[in-house]
Amino acid sequence: MLKQLIRKIVPSYGYTLPPYAFHLKALEASKFTPDIAKLEQYEWQLFFAPDELKRDHMMHHKLGTDSEFVFPAFTQASYHFWDPPEAWNSPVPMKVDGFQNPLPFFPPIAKIKGEVYKVRPQQFHLELDRYRQNTVEYRRERVRLIVPYRKVEFLRDHNLDPSFGVQEAFSRSDYTGSSVKTSEEVVAIIRAWMYIGEPKYWDPLISAYDYGHIETFRAKNRRWLQEYYNIRRPPLPPK
Repeated sequence: MLKQLIRKIVPSYGYTLPPYAFHLKALEASKFTPDIAKLEQYEWQLFFAPDELKRDHMMHHKLGTDSEFVFPAFTQASYHFWDPPEAWNSPVPMKVDGFQNPLPFFPPIAKIKGEVYKVRPQQFHLELDRYRQNTVEYRRERVRLIVPYRKVEFLRDHNLDPSFGVQEAFSRSDYTGSSVKTSEEVVAIIRAWMYIGEPKYWDPLISAYDYGHIETFRAKNRRWLQEYYNIRRPPLPPK
């Protein structure tokens, strides 16, 4: 009771500040994740993996044991996607200005295909931001992604009148030899975290003479997508 009365006059009475070493340790632990307080307000965060963090790739485990694959997606913006000459280094997506390369031997300016995952916010602080050296080598940014999908309609879900036969029911349902009907492809726009190369760090290092670029592909029958980057699944190890 006495302590409570004193704290009404001196709010700091009875409290002790942690040692200075504790502050330094906490600052060092979160130096690559300055927004950790905001991230941990949520149970999950969406993360876009276009590189070795994808399924069946070497560093996929850094997403955490409880991460969940959601769907494939493409970046809405276009990038250069550089491939370092060293096998142990990660490919580097870099922002570009405009839609034309400054030099003819630069990589194509194209969208990037990757995978969207649900990850725990703590995973950025514990693994991902440290691995990518966030704010130094890369910038973790929320980017817009294009998610293509088709609506699926099951004929068994129709409330058909039992008074007419099965053949007539299929005729009324535009039966095409399958019990499933799909719509034309449509797209949705979502936002997710993605690591993008920091120009201050990479511009002095990247050279078109020794850096290649990730393999590109041409899309068919997609007006919103022409050329895009995609890192294909690596071959499985021999049994």
